[in-house]
Amino acid sequence: MARIQLEAGNDLVQRLAHENDPIKAVIELVWNGLDADAHEVVVTLHRNDAGGVIGAEVVDDGHGMAPEELVSAFRWVGNSWKSVSGRSKGEGRPLHGRLGQGRLRAFALGSRIIWDTVADSVDGKRLRSVVRASSSARNDVDISDPESTDAKTGTRFTAEGREGLDRLDADKARDRLTATFAPYLIARPDVAVVYDGARVQPGDSIEGDTAYEIEWWHEGVARKATLRIIEWKQGSERAIHLCDGSGVPIDALDRAPAPDFRYSAYVLWDDMPEHHNEWILARMETTPSVLGALLAEVDRVLERHFDDRRAQRRRELVEEWKAGSVYPYEGEPSTEEEKVERATFDVVATSIRRHIPSGRQQKKLTLGLLRESIQQRPSDVSALLDQYVGLAADERDQLEHLLKRTSLSRVIQASSNVTNRLEFLRALELMVFDPETNKMIGERAHLHRILESELWVFGEQYNLMISERGLTAALDRHLEILGDARTDAAPVKQIDGRSGRLDLLLSASATEHDRNRHLVIELKAPKVVAGQKELAQIKAYAMAVAEDPRFASSTTEWDFWLVTGEVERSVRHEAHQRGKERGLVMEPELPDAPGARVRVWVRDWGQIIDDARRRLDYFQKSLQHDPSLDDARDYLRRNHGDVIPEGLLADGEGPTTKDPAA
Repeated sequence: MARIQLEAGNDLVQRLAHENDPIKAVIELVWNGLDADAHEVVVTLHRNDAGGVIGAEVVDDGHGMAPEELVSAFRWVGNSWKSVSGRSKGEGRPLHGRLGQGRLRAFALGSRIIWDTVADSVDGKRLRSVVRASSSARNDVDISDPESTDAKTGTRFTAEGREGLDRLDADKARDRLTATFAPYLIARPDVAVVYDGARVQPGDSIEGDTAYEIEWWHEGVARKATLRIIEWKQGSERAIHLCDGSGVPIDALDRAPAPDFRYSAYVLWDDMPEHHNEWILARMETTPSVLGALLAEVDRVLERHFDDRRAQRRRELVEEWKAGSVYPYEGEPSTEEEKVERATFDVVATSIRRHIPSGRQQKKLTLGLLRESIQQRPSDVSALLDQYVGLAADERDQLEHLLKRTSLSRVIQASSNVTNRLEFLRALELMVFDPETNKMIGERAHLHRILESELWVFGEQYNLMISERGLTAALDRHLEILGDARTDAAPVKQIDGRSGRLDLLLSASATEHDRNRHLVIELKAPKVVAGQKELAQIKAYAMAVAEDPRFASSTTEWDFWLVTGEVERSVRHEAHQRGKERGLVMEPELPDAPGARVRVWVRDWGQIIDDARRRLDYFQKSLQHDPSLDDARDYLRRNHGDVIPEGLLADGEGPTTKDPAA
């Protein structure tokens, strides 16, 4: 075995590792496999019993790293053979990892990392080598003596010993991988990248793919590049990637225009590798460099492209409104004034399309309000949204009073929010009460991910602090709210010594009379009937907080909710005791913090939905909106379509439900 010391300072190694960005580490490791001519790269996330991500594995079937390559590969930062080769060894593919820094980023995935690689040496022997490194000594790398093997070539990377990797399990992680590898994978359909069990297939997510040939001048010389804009059907990706001529990313800009679109823009230029890390200065230069001039031209092309796309969207949306008989104009405009009014209406209406209610009657009323505004105040676009029409006298007076303090866009948004919430409650009833549907709904795979963005169900005052994190993370966030920092590094444990993992930890958005309120939600799948085992689990979490003096604060209240669709009789009796509030099962004394409170509750979904519906009752009566099952499914499709099982979203198929309130 050989020990190699990396020729770089430990602080530089740590900085280059980007340890706060595990997604970037996965991307770099996938590129390593593709640079090795792999036809399949498989990323597997390792999870603990609570479902949290605690490690990762990246396996490729490329040509691996031969023993004679390992010493130079792990001794230096930079000086990579890829920087001079430009093409992969076997198939001549364009290379990504030309800076020799990718392997350092592996520390973002674990404190202990291993490369197990099989390759053919220069003398034709097939050899296996194992490389080990630890974050406790980032500069020291242990390389095993090579062993003969008949295994297939390739590299298996594993990382462990690091928490806080749940970002790898988020939808944004897959969106980012899809966007990063899109040009490469689209051009090479025989190459597969599999992430957490599913193949990354950019083609399935593309809404539009447009390429522009860019020509710009610098110092009297005409230069050419290509701008490729891929628009995505869903997700949150919006980025500009600076690539070489083959579409391999070199840099990514820190901001991108057109926030109303989901897209990835790829600037393809053969000379881009020569300008790595220069884009920040290029943006700031008074006299543009060659890269600065290119980026300025890219900005102009992007602006024109998305202006054209907005106009196209307006035309499509207006045609949709006309087909649905909700467009407030009939026929064609007969005068120039009518043309201006109609064009102004189309721009304003389509710009707030996300806030226009989905119901036909509400949509028709909203568009009618906008038309009246344009007719009354055509010279002031900002005031076009401040108007009303078609209301009874008392309702008109109330709305006029409101509009003196806000704009109609906010009224529309509020109306849309209420409508959405009513539809979500109907959908929630379907998911948790229907005996056929709740079989499809899992706690972590579906319900948990949906509720992360629907926290209002538990109370308007709460914000998300942590999701799927341990008790120690809860302590850190609690102390952060109090303005303190943890000086004791010992982790928080339950009384039996185990580490607990909280589903959702919420906190009141503001202190109430100098008090802080935290709410811990322990979710159970709708089909689970909660018994003493589930109740004991949340009691253990509560006691861990009550017994740990680091949580002690006389101004803090902790409520722990066991949330389930149905409970066993013994739990129901415990939650209905004479002299106690309904649902309260435990409230221990806290001698270390006399003013603090820790309480454990059992809440079923019927109670939670009823409470939420009561909060919306006035608005529901005002809007006269009683969502149907189709409305509920449509809401899930629009807002949680990437989470909900397909069988639940099928129109006119699958399970039906009976209103639990009936």
